Amino acid sequence: MRFRFVVCSCATLAGSPVCADDSQPPDYSSTTLTGNWSGSRDWLHDRGVTFTLTQESDGLANVSGGINTGTGYAGAFQLQGDFDLGRLFGWDGATVHASGYAVQGQGLGSKVGNLLETSSLEADPGVRLSELYLSQELSDGKLTFKAGQILADQNFAISTNAALFVNSTFGWPGIFANDLPGGGPAYPYAVPAVQAIFKPNDAWTLQAAIFNGSPTGSDPDGNKNGLGFPLGDGVLAIAEAAYSYTPSKDSSGLPGTYKIGAWYNSETFDSLLADRSGLSLADPASDGVPARLSGDYAIYAIIDQTLWGEHGSRDNGLNGFLRVAVAPQSDRNLTDWYFDSGLTYKGLLPGRGDDVAGISYAFAHASSGAREFAKTENTFGGSVPEPTAEQVIEITYQAAVTPALSLQPFVQYIIRPGANAEDPDKPGKTIPNATVVGLRAAATF
Repeated sequence: MRFRFVVCSCATLAGSPVCADDSQPPDYSSTTLTGNWSGSRDWLHDRGVTFTLTQESDGLANVSGGINTGTGYAGAFQLQGDFDLGRLFGWDGATVHASGYAVQGQGLGSKVGNLLETSSLEADPGVRLSELYLSQELSDGKLTFKAGQILADQNFAISTNAALFVNSTFGWPGIFANDLPGGGPAYPYAVPAVQAIFKPNDAWTLQAAIFNGSPTGSDPDGNKNGLGFPLGDGVLAIAEAAYSYTPSKDSSGLPGTYKIGAWYNSETFDSLLADRSGLSLADPASDGVPARLSGDYAIYAIIDQTLWGEHGSRDNGLNGFLRVAVAPQSDRNLTDWYFDSGLTYKGLLPGRGDDVAGISYAFAHASSGAREFAKTENTFGGSVPEPTAEQVIEITYQAAVTPALSLQPFVQYIIRPGANAEDPDKPGKTIPNATVVGLRAAATF
């Protein structure tokens, strides 16, 4: 049995990943802003150590609608390190991956009132450890095991074409962020986990993982610095199968990737409808403590498809994506079904072959449980708007200034923020549709 390991720490900027493999170091002078550190990066790479430093910054403005107009900022500096234990200590096929974030600013959530956050960088400010895991490759790289602190949103439910967009839902889907405890093991909160990845050939990838059930543990404010390593909060089990089609040179087909997956969380969840004695939570006689319900699950499917390729180009052209997810247990889930879709075009403008333009749409449907609670509350004299769905349209253009720096203006239109939520400043009225504009800057150092 031969072992193989490839170090690859990537920061996707201007549509291109900045990576290193075990045979050839990157050209740091062109792919980073700080260069080769007087040869130190090559020296480290030759000994199995690769560092990647990135900064992403979103300047945001809610120019109309929402709760209040105004500006916001969300940023994240990330340090990643990959350590090839084969080169360092002779442990073939093993690597240690570590990453951490310095999260900055405050986004527009309090101004817009939306469920699907306008920036994927928005999180509580602070410095925290994120991923820290040991990985072992076996069977010529066909089988990989990971153990440690892992992010689910770096491994599961990913649409590569949706990753262009700024709204958080186009990364970790909003249905998962809304329904899972603490938003699930997603940026910036990794949790203890074990993961297995089986890739029998170039087309198929099968993976499964078991995570701690909550990224914050039993304390909603816990694990602020990422060093809490929460355990014992149930388990979140995820499995996914992916098939990638690559046409042969003689084929007229177009490449695409197709995924199907599911998760189950064994934690207990608050009922949206009943208190612990069985009364409606909307009943004035209720003690207001929700009944606890055991377990939750969801299923999802993803299509990433090349729709048209420019003649003579490897990857320029039109691509599309579609992602659908369902969480059927409406008595405990704020969102019961969800989909997003969009189009991206790399090299749309002449002479700008590395730029990417895109338009996308997301729809997060309020569950029947959330609607029933509002109806019941209104029968007791309330005037709560009935939840429907929140929708987001985003148009963006990512311009590659250099391979290490990109600038990305974007516009988002949020329809029925909070899924038709009541405006806190205007009782009885819903939050008006919001228009958000912004600029994302991304750099690799």
